[in-house]
Amino acid sequence: MKAQLNLTLALAALVMAPAAFAQDEQATVFAAYYRCNQAQEARTDTIWQEVIAPIWQRHQDAGRISAYGWARHWAGGAWRRIAYTVGSDLETLVDVRSEFIQEVQQNHQAEMREFNSICSSHDDYIWNSVAASEPPLEVAQDRPGAGLSSYMLCDSREGQADEIFQTAFAPIMNRHVQAGDVNSWLWLQHSVGGWYRRALVLDAVDYKAILNYWNKLWEDIEAEQPELLREFAAICNTHADYVWDLSLNQ
Repeated sequence: MKAQLNLTLALAALVMAPAAFAQDEQATVFAAYYRCNQAQEARTDTIWQEVIAPIWQRHQDAGRISAYGWARHWAGGAWRRIAYTVGSDLETLVDVRSEFIQEVQQNHQAEMREFNSICSSHDDYIWNSVAASEPPLEVAQDRPGAGLSSYMLCDSREGQADEIFQTAFAPIMNRHVQAGDVNSWLWLQHSVGGWYRRALVLDAVDYKAILNYWNKLWEDIEAEQPELLREFAAICNTHADYVWDLSLNQ
């Protein structure tokens, strides 16, 4: 009870602190995380650029999606590639995804067979934005060369973890954005998919910047909000970290 009281008082004290960008708009992210044959996976990058990306670009130009992208594994676990689309309207995203699948099945069967033979399994997730350093659709549209994603397993108190993140961690991260340590950040909650319940997405100009920032972030949070960090870590107590190459989106 005392620990819970201390947490409540700490959060109340932070209410007036500058936090994340107000969620006047929400981003929904459809993401497919692929496991691929590493000896052949570069071929999927070509298929993405020549076949897949132009289709998504047409939908973006028509205003039906806000952003799309492709990320290549640089460090982390078993996922080797991510394909993602972003929008503000779930129903439109579902329609666009269905149309995309129909188009590639009709017009690009050979390329997609090759793609699926190289990346033969994947995990689908739908994420919703909770907080961001700027409007989340803008974050998705303007991504630099490198990204880091931390995928977290959380218990039933995950809503409390969101509150801690927004009130205690976001002001520190916003300060880092203003200092140029990192370009942007995005905090996502699970809607549909696998085991991970939350994801923190960070973007920076290159791998060195993103890795240096990752260390600095948790050092500063530990120094400034140690009690809330311990509480957060007790709720979201397991995570998998990936560094992604975003250069094919530029």
